[in-house]
Amino acid sequence: MKIVANKDKKTKKRFPWKVILDNGRIIPVPSQHNFKTDFIKRHGCSLVAFYMALRYKGVKKNMQQTLQYARRKLKCGAKYPLTEIARGINMICPGKPAMYHKSLTVEQLKTKLKKGYMVLFEEGNPIHTVALLRDNKSGKIYRFSDGKKSVVTVEKENVRRCTNKTYRGVVIVK
Repeated sequence: MKIVANKDKKTKKRFPWKVILDNGRIIPVPSQHNFKTDFIKRHGCSLVAFYMALRYKGVKKNMQQTLQYARRKLKCGAKYPLTEIARGINMICPGKPAMYHKSLTVEQLKTKLKKGYMVLFEEGNPIHTVALLRDNKSGKIYRFSDGKKSVVTVEKENVRRCTNKTYRGVVIVK
């Protein structure tokens, strides 16, 4: 896996980073605050996670198509909960690759990341959805959120988990 800065002048603001997986798939990392749609700007973190998971599985939809699909097929409160995101991924991708868990231990999260799975994680205070990926060469775990990347540890990320009944949880995308 490689993480590369986007050099394209047209898309650099909305997608500042690209993740290039070992199998050749490219996942653009969206910056939700640089889209025109008001919902994506304010509550788009769950849509960004949905978009990145679809790209991880090889389904090419842009952010507007992802939003339209979510509005038509998924239930939304203030934002889309991870249960609905997992349901949406399973509706689009063959083989039901997304599994929702209320919470996972640090060891369980580490094993899922070591297997090369993508983890969608709900943080609390403020409630925010992030995507976690592990680089197999360096062993680093990257957190993608708001068009930014950062290196994190599973222990620190698991402490931040959300405890709200509606929004809590972890989605594992195989």
